[in-house]
Amino acid sequence: MLAVLTRNWQLKLLAVVLAVVVWFFVVNANRSRFGFAAPVEYVGLEPGMVLLGQPRETVDLQVEAARWAAARLTPGEVRVRVDLSRAREGDNTLQLSVDDVQTPVGVNVLRVAPNWVHVSVAAAATRALRVVPRLRGSPPPDVRLGRIVVEPETIQVKGPRTTIEERATVETVPVDVTDLRQSVTRTVGLLLPDSVYPTTQRTVQVTVEIRRDR
Repeated sequence: MLAVLTRNWQLKLLAVVLAVVVWFFVVNANRSRFGFAAPVEYVGLEPGMVLLGQPRETVDLQVEAARWAAARLTPGEVRVRVDLSRAREGDNTLQLSVDDVQTPVGVNVLRVAPNWVHVSVAAAATRALRVVPRLRGSPPPDVRLGRIVVEPETIQVKGPRTTIEERATVETVPVDVTDLRQSVTRTVGLLLPDSVYPTTQRTVQVTVEIRRDR
């Protein structure tokens, strides 16, 4: 039996090598490599901390995908998740690897560039701020402004402790009253400092009452 297996072993070995080479080229002929920018998601930040500034939003990826997977691939299916549970207060440089990239079946990540992100983290605070409406422009001469009502009157925000503790109010995006001849209610945003965001709602309603001079 052993003699049968070892007979013409050189030819048998060559056949195996050729089969492997053919398989390699067939597999790779059905795959493609390409690069694109993928969005970065920051996850795992401790509740008592907040991100400062504008961290990197995308990184460049080089991927290899089967032809069928590449044809179906959409930008929303590939994301780079940065684990902020390792971040500490102050400046942090976090390394990225292919394991941090979420991809659909049939897509393999070959390279991430850059392979790091820089983030700044600060201790967070939550506080209720009084909403102050801002107006822009002037009504016609025969019209004067009446009451200005904001709903809600206060809003809960979260941000760096050093920023939040110094504030008691937050202003709205200006409401334009130019040529205004009747009372209106506008839904507007808030003018918040960097790295400060609402914890409940991002807009308020401002009602401007108009009174006509007789």
